[in-house]
Amino acid sequence: MRALQGGGADATSLARRVGPAAAVAAAVIVLDQTTKTYAEHHFAVHPVALGPVQLVYLLNSGVAFSLGAGHPLVSGILAAAVAAILAAWGLSRSSRLARLAAGMVVGGAVSNLLDRVVRHHHGAVIDWIRLPLWPVFNLADASITLGIALIVVAELRAGRARG
Repeated sequence: MRALQGGGADATSLARRVGPAAAVAAAVIVLDQTTKTYAEHHFAVHPVALGPVQLVYLLNSGVAFSLGAGHPLVSGILAAAVAAILAAWGLSRSSRLARLAAGMVVGGAVSNLLDRVVRHHHGAVIDWIRLPLWPVFNLADASITLGIALIVVAELRAGRARG
């Protein structure tokens, strides 16, 4: 409680634990929003093929892998709730890897939520990276996926250390 009241070592400890995760989240948001804006202005008119990778412009009203498409409000609420749970869990861990991974999840979720709320695409998210045999995605999606994978790795490591 003292950390929330703004005093001493507890506040410093909290900042040391949360600060790097917040910086990661902020970086993900900036990079994702920048690349989505670029995709919207360039790939909508001129998609780019780089070998098997295509850079395109697509609006996705669903969540990961277009699940829930056509229901952007439900998708947004569900995605925000899952991200909040994962973030709270990750930030509560002693593992620096888990906390940084939580920052990746939060940054990706917030950036996609910004798309749904701020951009005028009727609650859809801009996706722009197309790989063979994989749904179209964006940097926020990649950050969320990698963040969750890193949280699993951090937990496996913590389990080994305890056992």
